Order: sequence, then C-alpha cells, then structure tokens
Amino acid sequence: MSPHGHRPRHSWTAVRPRAALAGRARPVRHRRADELSQLVQFVAEVLAGQRDPSHLRAHMSERAYQTLRRRAGAYRCARRPRLRAAHLHCPAPGVTEVSGVVDCGPRHRALALRVDSVRHAWLCTHVETDVGHPM
Repeated sequence: MSPHGHRPRHSWTAVRPRAALAGRARPVRHRRADELSQLVQFVAEVLAGQRDPSHLRAHMSERAYQTLRRRAGAYRCARRPRLRAAHLHCPAPGVTEVSGVVDCGPRHRALALRVDSVRHAWLCTHVETDVGHPM
C-alpha cells in the first residue's frame, strides 16, 4: 500500500507462486511476492542477454537502468535463466528489497533489487549483481 492509502497496480503476472515468501521482516502480500519475482526474472533475462533492457525502462530509476544497461549480457547463458529462489525484505513502508538465486545452466548467479512503490507501480531504484565479484 502506498503512503497515500492506494494499492499499487502492476502489470506483471506470477512466475512462481510462493517463490518469495521467506526472509521478510514485515508481511508481504502473496501477489506482491509474485510480481516482484517476475521483475527479478526479467532483470535476469536482461543480464543473460535474452531481453532488451529498454523493456524494463519504465519500471526503473535512471541510476538502476544505467546499471542494468552496463551489465546487460554479463550472465551469458545459452538458455533462458530461471529464478530458483527469491527472498523479500521490507525495511520501510513502500520499500522492498528482493534477492534471488538465478539458474544460468552450469552456474547459479546472485541478484538483488531495491524496489519502491511509487504512483501505483513498482520502481526499481537499485540493482546489484555478482558481476565483477570474485567467485
């Protein structure tokens, strides 16, 4: 729910029901977990080079979008990446942090997003990946 008492409206459909119901400090509505899991999946597809970053532009802050563009294709998988696990944490009203494990074939990758509920929609404000981190 936004600070103005309105429920956010989102266009994402469920990817993995019950995918992200663990690891949260505040209650997370089931629908929100599904929507945010879908967003993580889409970001993983950009990182794998299988989705154009511009598809997510409307759902990202300028800083997060530029980070995603710079890292697009960094996961380089032969097949579509698949979100294996997602964990949500709500540090403040209207803010959700989502971390996920993405299956990229022979390797699993880490991905984290910070997402704000803004004007009845999700806005990703920060993207963090394991790209550039030692294994």
